[in-house]
Amino acid sequence: MSGAVVTADTLDWQFAHILWQKRGLRMEEFAQMPRNVQLAYIASEQLASQYPANASDRLAHVYIKTG
Repeated sequence: MSGAVVTADTLDWQFAHILWQKRGLRMEEFAQMPRNVQLAYIASEQLASQYPANASDRLAHVYIKTG
């Protein structure tokens, strides 16, 4: 995904992909969640990327700058 086209829907699925890759949450599970639960997962992942609590995530945050 290049990220060239950003809409609310594509952003949701980008986070679904991130949650699948980093946390093991299947996209099917994400799709079946109520919208407010999806938003809670997205907000949690955004917070974790800005202020990582996990030691390996903290190292990744230092070495991989994301905007």
